[in-house]
Amino acid sequence: MVKEDRHESDEDKKIKKESDLKKFLKKRSFLYLMCAVAFVVIVVPDMIAPSDLDKKLVENLVTDEQNTAWNIVKLYKGTDDDGFNLFDIMITQIENAYPNEKILKHNDTMLTVSVEEAARSAGSAFYEVNFTFKTYNAVEYYIWNVNIETEEIIPISDGARKMMNIVDFYD
Repeated sequence: MVKEDRHESDEDKKIKKESDLKKFLKKRSFLYLMCAVAFVVIVVPDMIAPSDLDKKLVENLVTDEQNTAWNIVKLYKGTDDDGFNLFDIMITQIENAYPNEKILKHNDTMLTVSVEEAARSAGSAFYEVNFTFKTYNAVEYYIWNVNIETEEIIPISDGARKMMNIVDFYD
């Protein structure tokens, strides 16, 4: 009897390895596809979606001057220009006023910003910046006069004065 040579060539091994890999992937492809779909459906929208604050904030700003006045108020960091800005302090104070609720996620919550020209004199333009926080049981108004040339902010309402004091003295 003649012994047969049962040694497989390198090509046969490579084909067998590829086919094993293909079999492995084919058996589990549905699982991998489902994991990819779940990732896209669950994780990706949260990465793309605007924050609760962005969804709630309505800015009624048309001109560059109005945007400038709002940015001066929003980014105000106090007399030392250090620490938290005014907008972050207002949002923190609002959230602290409703400790047992996620007030910014509530359907009735609305944050509105409007800016109107208040006065114009000798090259200076004053704008009245109104920030309104409205929820299911309360409405708060924060009003400032802003000189966009000198970036001076003058609080008009008590709430605005309180927020500026927090920024100025508690950083």
